[in-house]
Amino acid sequence: MADELNLTVWFHPSMQLPVKIDPEAHPFKVSATNTVVELMDKCEEFFESHTREAGTPFELQINVLWNVKDHKKALNPNEKLSEHFASGDSFGVYGDLQPAVVKAETKKEEDKVPVTILTGFLGAGKTTLLNYILQEQKDLKIAIIENEFGEISIDDALLKQDKMALAEKIVVMDNGCMCCTIRGDLAKGLKEIIADIKKGGTIDMIMIETTGMADPVPIVRTFMSDPEITVDLRLDAVITMADAKNLIGRLDDEVEEGKVNEAYQQIAFADKIILNKLDLITTEQAIVVKDRIREINKFAKVLPAIKGRVRMDELHNIRAHDMVNFVEMDLEKEAEEAQELSGGHGGGHEGSHGEEEHGGGHGGDGGHGSGSGHGPAAGTGHGQGHGAKEDSRHDTRVNSFSIVKEGEIIPRKLSMWMQMLGQLPAEKGTIFRIKAILAVKDHPFKHVFHAVMDVSDEDDAAAWEEGEKRVSKIVFIGKAMDQPFLRRGFEAIFEE
Repeated sequence: MADELNLTVWFHPSMQLPVKIDPEAHPFKVSATNTVVELMDKCEEFFESHTREAGTPFELQINVLWNVKDHKKALNPNEKLSEHFASGDSFGVYGDLQPAVVKAETKKEEDKVPVTILTGFLGAGKTTLLNYILQEQKDLKIAIIENEFGEISIDDALLKQDKMALAEKIVVMDNGCMCCTIRGDLAKGLKEIIADIKKGGTIDMIMIETTGMADPVPIVRTFMSDPEITVDLRLDAVITMADAKNLIGRLDDEVEEGKVNEAYQQIAFADKIILNKLDLITTEQAIVVKDRIREINKFAKVLPAIKGRVRMDELHNIRAHDMVNFVEMDLEKEAEEAQELSGGHGGGHEGSHGEEEHGGGHGGDGGHGSGSGHGPAAGTGHGQGHGAKEDSRHDTRVNSFSIVKEGEIIPRKLSMWMQMLGQLPAEKGTIFRIKAILAVKDHPFKHVFHAVMDVSDEDDAAAWEEGEKRVSKIVFIGKAMDQPFLRRGFEAIFEE
């Protein structure tokens, strides 16, 4: 038989089609190696498209398909068409009809209200930063969701009393940790804000301030899995406030078996890290702390600060979780830090330090490059004399790296590799987060992939331009990952 078949559909008369369809005017050209179920899919897609164009969108779910020459024999969906059809044959279908669901017009990511998660341990300076944000900016209407563990909202008392004039809406959560016992309340609070926006309210940004005990992962998971929230809101970034004086001690805290070190999680999942209270330590100590951060997360921008003072444009519209925006990022150079943290900053840290135009470290490879300079041992040379432990037992507990490769990825191999990553054996480590821009074979668009723990999302971004090199980039942030194993696996999914 020929490789290609020309078939004509015949709809069973009892189905009462909502629109008239001339089968002769719409022949099906299919490969003889296709299966019966693939022909069903093609017919269903045609039916919905045709009825939608006619102004009466309907969906067809085919239950039975047969060759009209032998109407008594229902075909096995998994068998090849070549076993049952010759070119010119007609196939009969019978199934269920129902009105098609009219999909609401979706908002572009840039049109959604950005949400920033502000995390960091107790005493790191989150409330001070929040006061600064509410006082310094005049153009943005900010909705704030607070939470503090305990019966009394301590942070609510600490915030300036005029905050209501500056913030559009305050939702204070007093009865538990946002990302644990009252995660449902977080979703409720966000939906209340969405309802206000739809009534005509204007909110430019939402900030969620977490308790110091909070692991940010469940909050991020909410934004990746709750369509009621993501239709109007987008997760802009996770910003971690780090106490430069006490961070290393927090990272070295012993944790119970089966529990996570929240300080590690907060650094590992951060898109931007504010290294606060630099006036309380020396330059050398600041470098040790920064290097320790880089052992955990090579790809978050690190900003120096005193009393949480950083430029407002560093806190708003970061688009770190915008799938399409991944393409505009240079994943290899995403990690940036100010010059003050790269070893060239002498003298004391005056109060104006956080206000400096520290753009010199933000434009190039500042401290990141290929990542080799911030490996597991990075910072041990500075550690003596500053209280750092000689044997850095955390060297491989959490690590991060990127891979860049030119070529095209085989779709089937990509799917199998992604499934393997979802079931990664314990001895190969734990993957916290993945960001990727992928060049998939025979696919005209740049394919972007983002995963946080067990929740993932993927989408197509801009088309590959004519003559543009097909370069794939992937970033891993995780714990004790077997980097050679992951590199080999990634490279193996490319066309040889």
